[in-house]
Amino acid sequence: MRAAPAERPHAQQVLPPVPGSRVRTFLRGLVVSNPGIDHREAELNRAWLWLSVPIALLGATASWVGIVIDSTYERDVESFAVQAVSQDYVTLLVAVPATLLLGWLASRGSLSARLMWHGVVFYFVYTYTIASFMVRFNDLFLVYTSLLACSIFALIGGIASLGWPLRPSKFGMSWPRRSVVGFLIVIVATFLLLWLSDILPAIVNGVEPESLAESATPTNGIQVLDLSLLLPGSALTAYWVWKSESRGYVFATGLVAYVALLSLALVAMIIGLSRADLAADTAISVIFIVVAGVASALLFAIVRSMPRTAIRASDQTTGL
Repeated sequence: MRAAPAERPHAQQVLPPVPGSRVRTFLRGLVVSNPGIDHREAELNRAWLWLSVPIALLGATASWVGIVIDSTYERDVESFAVQAVSQDYVTLLVAVPATLLLGWLASRGSLSARLMWHGVVFYFVYTYTIASFMVRFNDLFLVYTSLLACSIFALIGGIASLGWPLRPSKFGMSWPRRSVVGFLIVIVATFLLLWLSDILPAIVNGVEPESLAESATPTNGIQVLDLSLLLPGSALTAYWVWKSESRGYVFATGLVAYVALLSLALVAMIIGLSRADLAADTAISVIFIVVAGVASALLFAIVRSMPRTAIRASDQTTGL
């Protein structure tokens, strides 16, 4: 008699790809469960996500009042006020719902949703830093500063509680590394040239930059944030991604999500200026629509590449 063949260990089941299932794969990458995760660790990871609620409430309040109450920006230069109201629409209709949705998905253990949530929160940090320092004092000042505080702590706490260091395998073998690096470099180079073309001639000629006429402020807060934080941070992130470092993947996902939101806000501003007959060239909005589309496509590729696993301490390794 022949001996019964030894049982083979059960291999992990891998579902074959189904034609036309890219969207389904994307959604599965966002909506995940977290079986086996330590509950105390899960609560620690989710604690900062609760700040999504006050961020959404304060963001909805600030943007809704800015849209509905005409006197909100009455002390600001007209072009600046028009841009502020236009961005309020994007904040209310896109950023606020995205904060709640991604926060909820991240609380279920979705790492991809958590990383995109960082990007949306950074949008609030950036936007309401500008509002707190550049918008003329109005009844929403305490709302701006409270929203800025919640966003800063949510961003710092959310990133710090990821369970560093993370294994590179958490991000998938097909993570669009080269495309993201190229995208970030183009963004950095474009805005660096844009701001320097405004600043350097002013320094050489001993006059104020033309951009200050739109805000009537001592300096351009947008240029300050971009040149001191956003552009250097994006360049460093691109370098980390090129070196296949986990921290690069973490920050790059958030930055791409932020750029997608910012591009929509810029499109809204250009349309608002055009409707107010303030000499805006609406053709340039096509560029930002393309940027938003590219950023969205990269996010789609990032989510599809990441395994359906939760944030766990067991995923840690040495080094960032």
